[in-house]
Amino acid sequence: MKPASRPLAWVIVAYKFKAAWQERQRHAESITIYFWLFAVCVAIGMTFMVEDAYLAFDQLVGVTNLAWLVGYAAFSLAIYLITSGCLLVLKQPRPRLMVYSLWATLAILVILFLFGIVSLPEKPDHTIPETFVELVFMQTVYLYVAVLCAIPIATFARLYRHERVLPAKLRWLVALGTTILAAATGFLKVSLTALAYRDNATPALSILYPMISVTIITASVLWPMSFLPNSVYLTMARPLEYLDKVMALRELKLLQERLNRLCPPVIGDSPGLWHSRDNLDFHLYRTLISILDAKKTLSGYAQTTGGLAVLPAASGFVQQKSVTWSQTDLEQARSLHGMLQTVNDHSDYPELVQAYRHIGRNLPQDLQRQMPLVQAREAA
Repeated sequence: MKPASRPLAWVIVAYKFKAAWQERQRHAESITIYFWLFAVCVAIGMTFMVEDAYLAFDQLVGVTNLAWLVGYAAFSLAIYLITSGCLLVLKQPRPRLMVYSLWATLAILVILFLFGIVSLPEKPDHTIPETFVELVFMQTVYLYVAVLCAIPIATFARLYRHERVLPAKLRWLVALGTTILAAATGFLKVSLTALAYRDNATPALSILYPMISVTIITASVLWPMSFLPNSVYLTMARPLEYLDKVMALRELKLLQERLNRLCPPVIGDSPGLWHSRDNLDFHLYRTLISILDAKKTLSGYAQTTGGLAVLPAASGFVQQKSVTWSQTDLEQARSLHGMLQTVNDHSDYPELVQAYRHIGRNLPQDLQRQMPLVQAREAA
């Protein structure tokens, strides 16, 4: 673990203490309290990963390797607490098996400590097990953390998928990345300890060591980021939101331009993407209105031509501006009409933008597939 992340862990505990205390006054159980207790346990576990703190604690209490047991117990409680908080987010009851697994893990750790670990020399660096008791002691925690991480991973992935607000989406992404790395570290540690116990000279260790270092360092950077204030995520989201709006406007304009070739536009010529960059929200709304108007016009054509079975001119359709379609235009109109009908126009504005930009993004490929068939039909 990066040395700088250890004091930072206690900074996070202190920073979140006020919010957790205020929440405790209102609710006996809340997400804030669970996440704060998780931070406390992580900070304790990380502290005893420092050799000086490890040895000082053992000397203070007079029990050899007790810091090892406390650190492992803290990490086990940390993953249990974050999992309980995730279940609270999902409004799901805590499974009894989860509670039993925590007690079983702690019981195994205590028994192994009393009948093996306590009699060993001080071992602040316990990366490689030298005895079978050490192997079981280490793998018990690693397996418990890795397996239980499945619930936070599933929770954060679900929250990330369903979140519409970009700053919150970024926070859930950071939390998801942290839990995935924690699970990966657990499974890698299981492999490392098993291989090292069997043969500490195996070449596989030279591959596992760098992989574990990467996951631990990356996780130690990401997990404090999940506790950053909302203002930080708002600042981080601004450039991403701007780029997303630029891409949305570009994709909507692709659809608008295609529709304008088929339906006389009611709204006048709109500026290009470059000239729209200073007022993206206005031009996004304006482009969406133009698409909805063209969709209505195209639906009118479809009603009078039997589902665009013939050209509008052949059906005697009367309108203010004449429509001169080729057979290729008719095929494109059929394709566009079918895709546009998949969108529910009663949806909220963000959903409408996403739905129509998806059509605009896939439009060239869809219509391009039809062009050879149309041209061959016209040639025949």
